[in-house]
Amino acid sequence: MIKLHLPFVNLPHEFVALLKANHTITNSPALILDIIRPNKALVFILETAFKDFDSSRGLEKVIMVLGWANFRERMASVYVYKSLYGDFPSKTDMELVDDIKLTESRYTDHSVNSFSRLFLLGFYLKLANLEIQHGEQNKFEEIKLPADLEDFLTLSEGRSERIDWLILLLLHLKSSFGDKQLMKYLVDGKKFEELYSLMSKDDQVVMGNNLMAYGASIQESDVFLYEKV
Repeated sequence: MIKLHLPFVNLPHEFVALLKANHTITNSPALILDIIRPNKALVFILETAFKDFDSSRGLEKVIMVLGWANFRERMASVYVYKSLYGDFPSKTDMELVDDIKLTESRYTDHSVNSFSRLFLLGFYLKLANLEIQHGEQNKFEEIKLPADLEDFLTLSEGRSERIDWLILLLLHLKSSFGDKQLMKYLVDGKKFEELYSLMSKDDQVVMGNNLMAYGASIQESDVFLYEKV
């Protein structure tokens, strides 16, 4: 039986929306500001944390100076700091997101570059691990993605827009079947429906619970409502 347990994490709505958005046009901060500005408290928190990059023109200028990738990484560090210490920081700290960036870099060849789904998955795992370690269960427990997951991703056709979901599915299938059997199934062209039917009932339940926890955390339910996403 799969032992992996993904918790529900109450992720910040605006940041999740930014990471799920298509940032094809990276030169304009309009999309980012449209999502951030309605939350006045968030604007104040970010203006404080990004003051080192502010030339008195506010977040718009900060985003233009840093660029989308650097801005989202520093914004993520604000939330990680809050999870660690209970208060929002007075400045950003890139060291707090090194592991999130590593998760993204490991699988970037298999994702659509204009989306930040890998960064979203890494951000979720970071806060999930902090939540687990803050609890009473196990101070040293950590959710990790196996290093050899990329071996299975190479069998996928093209780049995946929702690479985060694909990785989580592979993680559960790998745990259920083992490396050699799963590789054989994928090379033979078996579809997910077939693989799901071959899983034990217990593994099906665990995977379902974990995927629902992740979907609730990133505020995304359509993968459960439609046959194809």
